[in-house]
Amino acid sequence: MRPSSRLLVSAIILLSLVPAASAQKKQLCPKAPPSPFKHNGRIVTSLGRGGARTTLEHPHALGRGADPLYMGASFVHVDPRRPATPTLELILYTGAPAARLDAGQGLALVYDGQPLDAARHASFRSQGGAQAARVALPYAEVVKLTRARKVTARVGAAEYEFTNNHLEALRELVSQMAPSPGRWTTADAGAR
Repeated sequence: MRPSSRLLVSAIILLSLVPAASAQKKQLCPKAPPSPFKHNGRIVTSLGRGGARTTLEHPHALGRGADPLYMGASFVHVDPRRPATPTLELILYTGAPAARLDAGQGLALVYDGQPLDAARHASFRSQGGAQAARVALPYAEVVKLTRARKVTARVGAAEYEFTNNHLEALRELVSQMAPSPGRWTTADAGAR
């Protein structure tokens, strides 16, 4: 066979395989479905020493005025096959120099008029002029917050209400905390 014939046959074979390869690529990398949750928060999952950690940062303040309070949250993914309770770390922080978040002021979370005992789960920290309160909440407590219509955080005498945007961001984060059990099944488990 002449070299030009070989090139022509090779080109025809390659051109016939291109549509099959592009279809396979589309199948391997599907586009994620749109989120049913509508919010302005940013949710990112990253890998670290402790495993996969999902973090929420919300750009809008809970309160308006001189001492705005911002919300963030994070959790470490837990394998549902292991007997461990997933825990969400809710972070309330402020960068205002006059604002103070400390144990002396107390922190209370209230959902639909019911108090949530957040003070026993809270730790307070000051870093670089920013004040932060971190509240480690078990999954059951977080679900109470996300199912509520009205959630407020009381820090001393100040009260900050979570907007629907903040609650939607928390709802999406919580939906990622406890994946469906079917996600963890394997072919071996289905054959038994």
